[in-house]
Amino acid sequence: VVGSGFGDGEGTLPYLTGDWSLQFDHSPMPVDGLLFASRMLVSKESQAADAVKELIVAAPGINDEMEWENSFDKPTGGVLTVISELGEPIHKIATRGVKLWKEFDQTIFNLPKPKMLQALKDKRNYIIDRLNADSQKVWFPRNLQGHTHLEVNEMTYYEVAIRMLDLMYMFKHKRWVDKSYITTFTDFLQRAEERFAKGTDCTSILPNNHAEFASMNPRSYLEETFRPAYPDFVTELLTSEDVLFFYQTCAKRGRKPVPFIPLLDE
Repeated sequence: VVGSGFGDGEGTLPYLTGDWSLQFDHSPMPVDGLLFASRMLVSKESQAADAVKELIVAAPGINDEMEWENSFDKPTGGVLTVISELGEPIHKIATRGVKLWKEFDQTIFNLPKPKMLQALKDKRNYIIDRLNADSQKVWFPRNLQGHTHLEVNEMTYYEVAIRMLDLMYMFKHKRWVDKSYITTFTDFLQRAEERFAKGTDCTSILPNNHAEFASMNPRSYLEETFRPAYPDFVTELLTSEDVLFFYQTCAKRGRKPVPFIPLLDE
């Protein structure tokens, strides 16, 4: 099976007939299958959003294949090449988010670790503003007054919970972005409950199972049930232990990655 990057029948047919190997003085070597990637995203059967399909189709492309190398430096044919999380070049539609990714590739991610950490520190507020303006993953810390130039340890438990709901629950559609976010959110509420439960009766007020929690409006539950039961939840800043717990909860494997950036580090 070979791929991808095939653009038309003329380019794919030699691999099906096996003629591609003749130029290397070998007998015909037909392949068993071809891989198609981006083009399949715009198919009717694709689960991609219509806006994503339209964005891909709107990319003008190029006439000369040699022009693709320009995408390593600037948008070319509607595409920009960035460095993936695995350290390899990857071609992306040149959206605002991808252009920001390219900027970080050239100004931060390409630095040695000590210098990269210093750059993150020096440009912290600029990075936060750009993430919130242009990235699909925004900066998580934000208080009730709307300030974002802060860290998780400067937020109350209530502010963290509200921010999690804003980013992980779609109130318009009355559902979670992903079911695993229910676990991420209730893990945090359970931690907060352990902090603020008082007296000998420490019976949890959290729903018994995820199905029950998935059927309710989490904001209503937070305001009408959880908040009145634990008043300190609203006013107390996260302890250092619970800040670490929050970071670990966001990074747990087996769940959909959180749709935000909670920390700038290596």
